[in-house]
Amino acid sequence: MSLKEVFEINGKSDSFDLTKIVGINKDVESNNIQEETSKESTSFTLKQKVSLCMLATVEFTSYCSMSIMAPFYPREATAKGMSETLAGFVFSFYALVVFLSSPIFGKVLPKLGVKFTFIFGILTSGVCNIVFGTLQYIDNTFVFTLLSFIIRGTEALGASAYSTAGYVLVINIFPKNGGVVRGILETFVGLGMSVGPAMGGLLFAIGGFGLPFYVVGMISVMVAPINFYVLSTSDDYKVEVQSGSYLNILKLPSVIITCCVVVVVSATWGFLDPTLEPHLRMYNLNAANIGLIFLLLSATYGVFSPIWGFISDKIKSYWTLMPLGLISSSVVLLFLGPSPVLSFLSSSLLLTIISLSILGVFVAMSVMPTYQGILDGAIDGGFKDNLGTHSIVAGLWSSSYSLGEIIGPALGGVLLQHWGFPRASTALAGMNFIFAIVTTAYFIIKKEKCSKCDVNTENVIQ
Repeated sequence: MSLKEVFEINGKSDSFDLTKIVGINKDVESNNIQEETSKESTSFTLKQKVSLCMLATVEFTSYCSMSIMAPFYPREATAKGMSETLAGFVFSFYALVVFLSSPIFGKVLPKLGVKFTFIFGILTSGVCNIVFGTLQYIDNTFVFTLLSFIIRGTEALGASAYSTAGYVLVINIFPKNGGVVRGILETFVGLGMSVGPAMGGLLFAIGGFGLPFYVVGMISVMVAPINFYVLSTSDDYKVEVQSGSYLNILKLPSVIITCCVVVVVSATWGFLDPTLEPHLRMYNLNAANIGLIFLLLSATYGVFSPIWGFISDKIKSYWTLMPLGLISSSVVLLFLGPSPVLSFLSSSLLLTIISLSILGVFVAMSVMPTYQGILDGAIDGGFKDNLGTHSIVAGLWSSSYSLGEIIGPALGGVLLQHWGFPRASTALAGMNFIFAIVTTAYFIIKKEKCSKCDVNTENVIQ
């Protein structure tokens, strides 16, 4: 409605209604603000671009270090006298330490400082990678096993530190583009996890057990001082000390359900670390080729993460993406085995490759909305929308993901040794399907309650 129309309408009456003009001006101002906000949210400043490059580099190198041992460590550990179950627990122990320490880092982050915690974690992880490479010189089974757990555990402390601090950095530096930026960073996570096994297999073929760890460790150590100079001072990343309680946030049903989704997705991914390489031995592949197969899963995950992150930000419907991703993952896992349920299928390298490629798409679909889902659940449950809450949520998300990384490799190693890969993948498919049903049921109940509240509110107003 134009100002002229307002004058004409009011001219027919005895009095002039000034509130209509005021209302129109407010609408125009509101539209202008929304347009400006929209423009700001779609572009990054130079500082944000540089920070994004550094965060992406850290994500890439850190997940390289996590995944680089997958193509050859189970075989080398077996050669040192370890069982497949125990080798699986080495992968799980890394996640166990992250699971236990992430909430602690989330609480002490305000005191330690976000930037200090971030850089300390990178350095610790890099040094431990270099030290882990020296295990090739140890022939005693007990000493090799003990040091594998100790070094991986210390490396996990560093990973927990920079992972928790990294989530706070993203929210702080990119307040209007959190979902998109997390999607971009998840792409580099996928690249790190895909390049890691391929790089590990290639470097192992060139220089043996130690070379992959030396290369990735040195890259991490060199990246740390660069971040020290590039990222802003710690004062720019202040987090309120009164950051809430984990017990209070875990009383919220939506938070619990979303955390369970994170655990299941992480367990599905971690399940493959100790089990896929033994499963592929029937095809007589070398470590380099096995690394390339790991590459497929992580590559599709990396490509589709920003896509699902963008969709998640646009539709604001986390409860739709998560169960759909879980159901789709359960179907793909049946084909990956292939499951005894699909008795008409026989195991083949082509089927494995296709299944892994598709699995990466749906793993990304399931996990991308989870962080924002936990955050929104916390805020709706009464938590303040400040960096203290973001710190708690970051620690809880990392802890949940790590719990899945504990369950996945440990369960995978046990099931592989006693049931074989086809039945083990079937069990993971069942777990994904069950939690998809639980998540869907909760979403329906929550939606019905919200609808009733809206109806009651309208009746009160009327």
